[in-house]
Amino acid sequence: MTTQKQEYKEQVGAIQLTLIPSDKYKSNKIVFKFRAPLTRETSTKRSLIAALIETNTKKYPTQTAFRKELASLYGANFYTSVDKKGNEHIITAVLDMVDGQFVPEGDTLLKQAFELIQEILFNPNAENGSFNETTVAREKENLEQRLESVYDDKIRYANKRLTEIMFADENYKYGAFGVLKDIPTISATDLYEYYQQFLVEDTIDLFICGDVKKEDVLPLVKALPFVDREYRDLDIIPPVHPKKVNTVKETQSINQGKLVLGYRTNILFGEEAYVPLQVANGLLGGFANSKIFINVREKASLAYYANSRIDSFHGFMIISAGIDEKNYDQALAIIKEQVTAMQTGDFTEDELSQTKAMLTNQLLEANDQAQGLIELTYNNTLKKANLDLPNWLKRISEVTKEEVVAAVQSLELDTIYFLSKGAES
Repeated sequence: MTTQKQEYKEQVGAIQLTLIPSDKYKSNKIVFKFRAPLTRETSTKRSLIAALIETNTKKYPTQTAFRKELASLYGANFYTSVDKKGNEHIITAVLDMVDGQFVPEGDTLLKQAFELIQEILFNPNAENGSFNETTVAREKENLEQRLESVYDDKIRYANKRLTEIMFADENYKYGAFGVLKDIPTISATDLYEYYQQFLVEDTIDLFICGDVKKEDVLPLVKALPFVDREYRDLDIIPPVHPKKVNTVKETQSINQGKLVLGYRTNILFGEEAYVPLQVANGLLGGFANSKIFINVREKASLAYYANSRIDSFHGFMIISAGIDEKNYDQALAIIKEQVTAMQTGDFTEDELSQTKAMLTNQLLEANDQAQGLIELTYNNTLKKANLDLPNWLKRISEVTKEEVVAAVQSLELDTIYFLSKGAES
């Protein structure tokens, strides 16, 4: 039988440490969250830094040597990612490793893992105030390819354009991976200079999930040579109420139109209306039984895909549909009709119950993995909320039809974006 004990949280120098003790897993997951304001000046550099630190170090200057060292820790894995939450840019660095009790001489494995983490973060492959030129050139090329690939994926491209248009006056318009045009302007020296700032200024959360004890972990965390700093609270985004709907149509040589609607909700993770909004999103376009999917795709046969999603840290909803451009007016009208229907309570208790059950299963599945548990804990940390898994499931079960209607009534249409080949629209 597995058990999950109470979390332990302590500010350890620069690091806010959260232990999530559990014997559910046979591995330990060590996850750093480095957080800084989202800006154009730093987003591309941070994306490159995330790529660099998972590639090599001074002691292990090649990918082969780096991966060989990870393999020596009984097949540990280290990887990074970048994300944005509201006006914050986040670099996530993850070390996955087997629990020491399952391998021979595993009592020093956690210590060895932290020694490698210190090597990765504080001894990068750099010299004379510059990252290794060859490594930087390779990662810049990889990042260019990644950002250019968005242009070829028209669903992602349409969502990117909607974000750029809808948040034109906010830094949120910049993607977590940075700005394509900025890549050539960044040198290995520039990057190393920003890296020093990153080490000193970023707000750091550390989550360790597994069968670990704080007595074993605390000395290892304290030994990491981060400079002390105050823990910076999340930059909360104030509500925005659009004065008019901004409609933008663009054309490219494509076969299938991409219709994207951006609604302001001004409801954020952990707030009282958040779970009702989540249920509302499930009913509207979150699942295969949703109103948009059934009415736009199944009944009217207007869409190749149709769905909706909410952003939990910026307070907006995006509804997306792939349509023939000749069907633009009809598809747009039906989507708006579904939102209006939800706002007037035109859905049954059975539909509500079914959506709540699907949402519950989705949450249970996501949080069955250590990473899902850590992400949920991080969200609660950022918003100082208490929406852990038991509370979240309880809240879903309690959501009423009236709460869902109220949540949908918060939707304010901000931007309509349509990408088509332009001949028939």
